[in-house]
Amino acid sequence: MDVTTLMVGWGWTFDELQAGWQEIEALGYDACYLGDDLFPHYYEDDPAAAQEAVAVYDPWTVLPVMAATTKRMRIGSLVTPCGRRHPALFAKITTLVDIISEGRLTVSLGAGNAPDQTKACGLPFLTPRERVAMLEEEVRILDSLWAKSRTSFEGQYYQVRDLVHAPKPSRKPRPELQFGFSSPKFLTRLAAEFADRVNLFSGSDEEVQAAIDALHAHCRDFRRNPDEIVKTRAAIVTFTEKEVSEGERDDVIRARALEMKRDPEELLEEFRYALAYVGPPGGCAEALRERTEPLGIGELVVFPETIAENPYERTMAGLRTFASQVMPALQALPHSN
Repeated sequence: MDVTTLMVGWGWTFDELQAGWQEIEALGYDACYLGDDLFPHYYEDDPAAAQEAVAVYDPWTVLPVMAATTKRMRIGSLVTPCGRRHPALFAKITTLVDIISEGRLTVSLGAGNAPDQTKACGLPFLTPRERVAMLEEEVRILDSLWAKSRTSFEGQYYQVRDLVHAPKPSRKPRPELQFGFSSPKFLTRLAAEFADRVNLFSGSDEEVQAAIDALHAHCRDFRRNPDEIVKTRAAIVTFTEKEVSEGERDDVIRARALEMKRDPEELLEEFRYALAYVGPPGGCAEALRERTEPLGIGELVVFPETIAENPYERTMAGLRTFASQVMPALQALPHSN
């Protein structure tokens, strides 16, 4: 199993970001992703709810530096929402990052989940079906630009005519593509056609299984082997010195929230939103294996404490503990797809 992390980095300095990804590679993680946000958000509808004066970095400005200062691990976004950048521009950006990284780039795409950021830019927040349709147009244009000499496309959201794109990516025929989704209703068909990886970020085991089942059904439509697609899942991990019973779990999370100056109920909601572990490091690998291996998960994306704002040292301390005491057992598991 691949063990990776998303370095949220809200509120960090750029020096902390760079030190973070360099240590993440040295610790043995298989990939380091960056989020694609304009400002910190907690899935709010109102841009006025955004935290002020908290640094948030554009991943596609940072990723070329990450590519040049790492050697082994994959890098990329998780995830870039539809409509954030025109596909002609995005093809240029991603191609250069792939060249600098010598083919280690994973381009992760999604249908968008931040109405506050969309509204703050004065853009309409489209329905889920409209966003999926927009993303499909983006993917078809990108796929053509990465591989072909000229591209023409007439869609509802994008039109390009006899568009050339050079140079081409290092990885052939294109960079690795990942789609982020949680529902069997959206993106599973597009992923079955194009994805190298899918990130099943949230939901219960049953909901994740339903999304995988839908993906496999669409793979049959395209006569594609579903095992070609790596399934990935996010995990929030909070380490404690003593065992934590089910009845004690919420109190431990609330206490951690107060230490982090976070709303306890907000942090509890995060832990309900994704796969989570609360307890000593010694029991973590087996607990996560039980929630991933039966589903055919081939990559675990680790978050220490939270999927949102977390100081540099607290994040890195969690990643160090995970790398030394949990990661070896997970990386030894078969690479399920």
